[in-house]
Amino acid sequence: MKKVFLLSLSLVLGLGAFAQKNIMKNDVKKAEAKATITAVGNETTTEASVYAPQASKSVVINNNRGMQDADILMTYYDLQSNQYVANRMYQLPNGNVAAVATMSHQTSNQSVTDRGTGYNFYSNGAWDAEPEARLESFQTGWPSIARYGENGEILLCHGGSHMQYFIRETAGEGEWQHVGNLPDYPAGYPYTTNYPTWPRVVTCGPNNTIVVAVAALQQSISSDETDIRTYFARTENAMDPNSWTCSYGPLESLGLGYEVGFFSADDYAMAANGNKVALLYSGCITNSTWLFQSNDCGATWTSTRVWEDPYEGADLDDPTFFYSDTLYRPMNGAVVIDNNGVTHVALNTFEMIRTEKNEPGYYSYYYGRAVDGILYWNDTQVAPIQSPDGNPHHAARLWWPDPENPGYVHMDADSTRWIGFIPMYYDEGGALIPWENDYFYHAGSEYISKFYGASGHPALSCDPEGNLACAFSTPCTKRLDQESGFYFRTIIVSYRNAADGYWLQDEEDLMEDFTLEYDEATFTMAVPNTVNEKEFWFGYEKDDKIGFWWGSNASQATASENNIRIVKLFPGDDVEELEAKDVVYSIYPNPATDYIMVSSAMKANATISFINLAGQTVKSFEKDLVVGENSINIDLESGVYFCTINANGFTKAVKVVVK
Repeated sequence: MKKVFLLSLSLVLGLGAFAQKNIMKNDVKKAEAKATITAVGNETTTEASVYAPQASKSVVINNNRGMQDADILMTYYDLQSNQYVANRMYQLPNGNVAAVATMSHQTSNQSVTDRGTGYNFYSNGAWDAEPEARLESFQTGWPSIARYGENGEILLCHGGSHMQYFIRETAGEGEWQHVGNLPDYPAGYPYTTNYPTWPRVVTCGPNNTIVVAVAALQQSISSDETDIRTYFARTENAMDPNSWTCSYGPLESLGLGYEVGFFSADDYAMAANGNKVALLYSGCITNSTWLFQSNDCGATWTSTRVWEDPYEGADLDDPTFFYSDTLYRPMNGAVVIDNNGVTHVALNTFEMIRTEKNEPGYYSYYYGRAVDGILYWNDTQVAPIQSPDGNPHHAARLWWPDPENPGYVHMDADSTRWIGFIPMYYDEGGALIPWENDYFYHAGSEYISKFYGASGHPALSCDPEGNLACAFSTPCTKRLDQESGFYFRTIIVSYRNAADGYWLQDEEDLMEDFTLEYDEATFTMAVPNTVNEKEFWFGYEKDDKIGFWWGSNASQATASENNIRIVKLFPGDDVEELEAKDVVYSIYPNPATDYIMVSSAMKANATISFINLAGQTVKSFEKDLVVGENSINIDLESGVYFCTINANGFTKAVKVVVK
């Protein structure tokens, strides 16, 4: 992999030549984009209740240094999201992982009557067989999944004229129970023909039994107007479908009317950790980026304007409205809460301007290397995000004019704020491969409405120590599709060490393997919270064609085979080391009283020792670990100990407080 340390680069990127400063030619293109984005969907076809059989073929995991990856399901339905790809993976304390995607195996037309949830489960170091059919007994879409209870899981999706949800007692095992529907509308909703769509779900509380969901309500008013409202639901007893309450959510609590018309479908993502829930709204070009946080599992909320739109609430359809200064703004993003309760946000950015010459409802959208970036913020920092020059138009600006070189720009050197951008690739002779605007595929609203900006779909994964990884989809200048003449998109991962606080930008290309050389990758998703230190899980959709097949603006004339690929990253470790380390995933609770729980990925004979701060071993014994949770009585006096577990040739040590 190519590793680039940005603070030491001295490149004139537009020309591919070297200079004394980190500058590049400000070479960008613009496109006219519609200001109002209306999402697609709301199919209501229902079918007989038949649960999905499993496929006969097995999933093959590829092991490389620092990485395991596998294609876990295939789908011809390639529209995984309108903006965010959130809340589609989770990990259990024992290390098992569940992942879902919208799946259809039909290719003849876009009715996709078999569309529904494709599900796969990782346990004991292997993925299940690829699914051949959806989980549901009727046509659904946009699945969202989370843990439920001590060992189970909950699935939420739209279809069958309602928001539907399913629960099963043990994750990865047995049949799903269709429990029921969420309420269709909040009190006083003026329409009755459409139902909530494009959901997200998280669970919280001591046993993950409090469920919080967000979705969108959309009602077509006329050929060019849609009433779009946010939808929020919550229950403390999901096994009772009548226990849900619903409203317009915390956006309504602002009292500014932003719950109606200011955010569209898929303009949101949620995260949960313990009793804390975070709900991120971004993606609408008429509003700021808002973060809502709750410390009581969604019962009450506080609000933070993460990024402030200087024209918040402005009507871009007003022919008299325009702004003369270029605006750098975020669109889609990701949110995660670490084990210390800090909420982290990633946002893709782009450049736009609305001028008098634009037709009402349109603005000039600029794309290219010099206006690209993935922006980072967490809730220990100042909000809203500030610009280095004090201009609110520039708060989300990475590339700046170079005063000594007119026509050139240089990057903001602050890697605490910037995760990454279009990577800088080099040819075999060491020369920079230049960016060519004509090779960047945007295809009108098909790609613009999914990305805005060249890099997009950021996904955050956080380990138990607060270390972060962010994956995002971005053009790859060294992989040009010969058929279309455009850059393939790849997936880049950047890392942030909690102790350092800055990002190692553009650190890893997940598609450098030669087997992926002629594939394009989009729609990045993640396990928000992993159970092993410096281990991160991501997923993405890949196929061998530029653009999408499904949708009114689709560029692909025929359906192509898309695979959902899951990648497990453990930077700096060999596969052999990981297999040993994965014997023990976690030791909890901490603080402990009279027992600890040890989560194990395999059967193993372990030696468990407790050492006090004076270096004395106060307790040591052997234990046959089973796969899953192992309860161990400790019978220790109050104090601080180092608990060491030796199993299968690997040692895991954790500081444990005993009350």
